Amino acid sequence: MARRRAFTLIELLVVIAIIAVLMAILMPALQKARKQAREIICRNHLRQYGVAARLYIDDSDGVMPYSFTWLYKDGGRGCRWHDATKNLQANPSLGGTLWPYLKAADIHLCPDFDVMARTILGDHANCGIPMEPQHGYVMNSYLHGDAWNYVPDPHKLAIRDTKRESQVKNPSGVVFFSEENTWSIPNFNGTGVRLSSVGINDNNLRPVPNGTTDCFGTHHRAPVSKPDMGLSNAVFVDSHVEMVSASNPLGPPGNTFILCWPGGAPIPTW
Repeated sequence: MARRRAFTLIELLVVIAIIAVLMAILMPALQKARKQAREIICRNHLRQYGVAARLYIDDSDGVMPYSFTWLYKDGGRGCRWHDATKNLQANPSLGGTLWPYLKAADIHLCPDFDVMARTILGDHANCGIPMEPQHGYVMNSYLHGDAWNYVPDPHKLAIRDTKRESQVKNPSGVVFFSEENTWSIPNFNGTGVRLSSVGINDNNLRPVPNGTTDCFGTHHRAPVSKPDMGLSNAVFVDSHVEMVSASNPLGPPGNTFILCWPGGAPIPTW
């Protein structure tokens, strides 16, 4: 009876080496695919936010939700967004005007934001509560919001009275909801240009031209060593979704204030 020939040690080592090389080749591709899948999830979340806003507007005779109370009826200031005791699914009575249109969907937390928030505490390092992200999306506060008091007198009245979707001059160019970082970006990429002075601290996005308040998130596609260099997902007033940047040099539609200003050209500066 013929004896079966076993693998030699050299042959086993060669096979192990080949497997190691294949894993080294495949792992980056798998990681990239996983990251792209998370981006798609986050984008779809915002697409559903756009649908919820559309339903609300249709039910409200064209009036947009108020930016200060769209998610939490008391405004959701401070550390509310990562306070598990204020989870809206468990405490629906805390929900704001848009919550009835959102409550049935598990769309409030982008996987990338969840990972980033737990890794980079930013301005919330000393909140005194565990970092348990509950939501990570913010509404443009120039849309029927409380941001009118942030602008100079010549523009206050127009912004304060911008309550209806029909009053937005460029629906395809104005962000409705977007993502925000947990940290401020006081000196962007060593340029001395301030993009924001605060990370996400409520449900509103209130950017100004000189970059001293809020800005879009930068946690998508950012190099590991440069978290300020990434992009954000956003849904626009016309309900389309795309990636945006907090600063023009980053490529896709840029500058938070320009993309949030509903009054059309000329874009004010101060």
